[in-house]
Amino acid sequence: MFTKDQKRVIVKSIAAILALILIFVCYSYVIPRTEVEIDTVYHSSYSALFVQSKINNAGTKEITDLKIKSSVWNGTEMLVSETNYPGILKPKQSVKLPPLIFDGPHADQYDLVIEMEFNSNEGKQNLIYNYEIKDYGNLAWHDQYFSF
Repeated sequence: MFTKDQKRVIVKSIAAILALILIFVCYSYVIPRTEVEIDTVYHSSYSALFVQSKINNAGTKEITDLKIKSSVWNGTEMLVSETNYPGILKPKQSVKLPPLIFDGPHADQYDLVIEMEFNSNEGKQNLIYNYEIKDYGNLAWHDQYFSF
């Protein structure tokens, strides 16, 4: 059915695939690390302007005392600010924040500032992300904190 060379190629291919699967499983579930991702989307609609965020603990360590403060600025004027306290995120757990709704001219330029604070095995982490909202569009951002 298969020649000796074909069998050798098939066995090597299966071994390579199994090795890749083992590496992926070890990275995802075994190797201890803190990995926190934040996905943020801005929407411009006729009724309002709003921002949605999702926090994902993609690591293998639990994070505690999670606090997220989101604020939208128009130059030096703060239009809206909201603080959420999701608390604890277990490994592979995520949380969606309530939408941050604000009002203003669609053509204006805004700054979105997101401050994320949490405790992990490495101690207290304080991350600040700054995004620019402009050009009428719907925008999306992805950021990540990573530590072994």
